[in-house]
Amino acid sequence: MQERCEESEGEAMVEITREIAQKVRDTVDAGLVRGLGKPVPGQMCVEAAVCYALELPHGDAPACVAPALRRLMIGLNDRPWSSPQARAQGLRRLAVAQLGSAGTLDEREFARRVVDMTIRQVVPAGLRAAASVCDPQHASALEAAAVRCEQEGTRKAAENAERVASIAKDDAADATAYAAADAAASASAAAAADADAASAAYAYADSASATAYAADADAANRARDHALAEYAEWVVEILLDMHAPGCQWLDLTPATSS
Repeated sequence: MQERCEESEGEAMVEITREIAQKVRDTVDAGLVRGLGKPVPGQMCVEAAVCYALELPHGDAPACVAPALRRLMIGLNDRPWSSPQARAQGLRRLAVAQLGSAGTLDEREFARRVVDMTIRQVVPAGLRAAASVCDPQHASALEAAAVRCEQEGTRKAAENAERVASIAKDDAADATAYAAADAAASASAAAAADADAASAAYAYADSASATAYAADADAANRARDHALAEYAEWVVEILLDMHAPGCQWLDLTPATSS
């Protein structure tokens, strides 16, 4: 996998138009790969696709995207989607919504909202995935921890979820419990820093796929793709609520029912 770029050097801010947003969408729809990739449609990551659409040098740090959002996008892009097409389908709306966020998005507030969403929605999903397969003696504690995260959305709730999931993990040694503990740990760390949205956890997807793994590998892939796409859509909802400029072109990528 090719190394990521730290910064875009000498890149001027480009005015984002509807035509550019459409070109970004079309480039993404060709397929996305893990890692930077090559400047060829279907063979690059989501942020490289933006650079390609803007006719910029090959890279993954387009100046029109806020750094905190860029880091989150790269983290989502590089998760283990089942295929380039699944990755593109899951990220196409967020790829458009991120456009023009640089200099306009309150990154600290964005990070706070992503952390809150992670604690209230992602961690409970992971805990409940663990509860569905772990020893029944831990199921009630996992559910209680999930409810607390939903109600409070606080660092303490995330830390409690991490402890409860870790106990289930150590006792059951189940892959889903491991993933739930990782999700809670990531969220509690993110809540402590309250800065880097990219650290706010993708282990929900691993939890979902681990639950499905008992059925078969294809089910695990479908569950992972669904969970990652759902996470991406939750981020889109945050950007909509924050009136991010790229959201004006989301009609180019209509939401699909899951």
